[in-house]
Amino acid sequence: MTKILSIFVVLQAADLVTTALTLKLGGAEINPLVHSVMSIGPVAGLIVAKMLAVLIAIGCASLNKARALQRANLVFGGIIIWNLSVIARLLV
Repeated sequence: MTKILSIFVVLQAADLVTTALTLKLGGAEINPLVHSVMSIGPVAGLIVAKMLAVLIAIGCASLNKARALQRANLVFGGIIIWNLSVIARLLV
């Protein structure tokens, strides 16, 4: 379970970095929940959203919900790939 949780945390960090870069290049956050949290500031909002996600993941791990974390890892892997594709388009 710790390996799955560790992967989740790394994916959250990668999402934070790629989203921050996307915003810096002129992109936008499309997740309405994260976007609303970003009202406190773009980077601060992203950090708060990622901290909340990690806290939820820790809760899942403590409840032995490995399958939920595995699915979340797949989703966030896809989100990071999406972010990278947006960054590539913004750089062209």
